[in-house]
Amino acid sequence: MLKFKLYYDKDAEEEWLQKMSSEGWALKKFFLGFYTFEPCEPGEYNYQIDLLDNWSGNKADYASFMEDLGVEVIDQWWRWVYLRKKAVDGPFEMYTDVNSKIALYSKILNFFKIFLVIESICFFIEFAATIRTGYFMFGVFSVLLGAISLAMLKMVWKCKWKIEQLEQEEI
Repeated sequence: MLKFKLYYDKDAEEEWLQKMSSEGWALKKFFLGFYTFEPCEPGEYNYQIDLLDNWSGNKADYASFMEDLGVEVIDQWWRWVYLRKKAVDGPFEMYTDVNSKIALYSKILNFFKIFLVIESICFFIEFAATIRTGYFMFGVFSVLLGAISLAMLKMVWKCKWKIEQLEQEEI
């Protein structure tokens, strides 16, 4: 089965993958919002999504390390890695302590900050072109880039909020 969804929120995406697993669908492949699923036993897998520190590292070493932990690397898209573990092997949580969760959400925050800046610059350039030329297509692209910028801003706020909540837990 092939499904298309756009997620900017790692937690929401993990919840959805978990729901699909509970309905008997295991993630097989991911590419740019297209999720390929194959049938499985309902609830057979638990899912996690990780953000690598950089995307040029040795992916084979990472996959081998995960395999040693009983975790299967399903797919990788740029720095995002989709992981699963058999539910019968117990709970699957990559980041268990508060400090490691803060570090993860800080990485995600910085990732989205970069894209927020890039998308915002593109939006203002496109918006200026719309005003200067009056072309309809420039306006359409301005709206699209504005929507993407708002989605990035929402993720920046959400990551900051999550980090603040974790810091409160730590106290």
